[in-house]
Amino acid sequence: MDELATFETKNYILALVIRSDDERLLLGDGAFEFKESQQHFLADTYANDVVELQGADGQLLAGQVIRSNKQDFDGYIGDASLSKPQVEEYRLQFLRFFRKNFFYKVVYIFADGTAIQRKRGYIVDAPAVPELWQRFPEWHVALNFEDPDYYEYAESEEGEETYAHTAILNLSNVTSGGLVWDNVGTEWDSIGAVWEAGGAGGPTTVTVVGVDDARPVWKVEGQAINPTITNVTTGQTLTWNGTVPAGQTLIVDMNEMTATLEGANVFEFISGSWITLKPGNNTVAYTADNDAPASTLSWNGVVG
Repeated sequence: MDELATFETKNYILALVIRSDDERLLLGDGAFEFKESQQHFLADTYANDVVELQGADGQLLAGQVIRSNKQDFDGYIGDASLSKPQVEEYRLQFLRFFRKNFFYKVVYIFADGTAIQRKRGYIVDAPAVPELWQRFPEWHVALNFEDPDYYEYAESEEGEETYAHTAILNLSNVTSGGLVWDNVGTEWDSIGAVWEAGGAGGPTTVTVVGVDDARPVWKVEGQAINPTITNVTTGQTLTWNGTVPAGQTLIVDMNEMTATLEGANVFEFISGSWITLKPGNNTVAYTADNDAPASTLSWNGVVG
């Protein structure tokens, strides 16, 4: 898309804000320039006042968590070429975009077209454009993030997020291949049975490069009965209790904690733990109660 192409602007970086209903607003260029003092990539903070862990001997141990710091976005609407009605139009656009009860994804775009993202932002300072009918009114909004990590980011031409890494998970509990019938089946023909390359089953090694856990998207093609994924390395197991019909696709997003079947919400059939992938090698097993097609894991690595 255009926002991810190389750009010329007085700002080193742009911020493409994507609301949870897929509405978008580009900050840092055009109508919404950043102030020169704009700062990005504030360091996260470590806190140990939220989580408490009890050891085997009954002693309470402090558990550290990572919190994101507030990210302020500040700038000016337009320049001297805009009329007052145009300035007012952009002011209203800004105020209408940043609304309560939405999550916001922020994609930071660099001058070479590469980008990184932060997820699950929420408003902590209400959007404000206090001056009315001014030539250079200032705008301000601030977000915090449930997820403190920065992730890789890329888009397709249609504006849909693409993933930098994908792993194919063959069934771990079923062997495949060997002497099998061709499409004619048991009817006599000149080919009869054919030999297919075999797979011995077993888990898949999934390698993650990054500085923190990745939270993948799991895609299951039907027909799959009670598909289950287990990260043997972490001990996490997640099951979707039901049947994914042939020709349909189940998508489980471990970061957003959602499950959809052909776009319909099927979260209620999820049981177990959300799967994370640790940096390094992960042993991942995929099982089902039938001879299901392979499933896939896709993710963007944590870069900071």
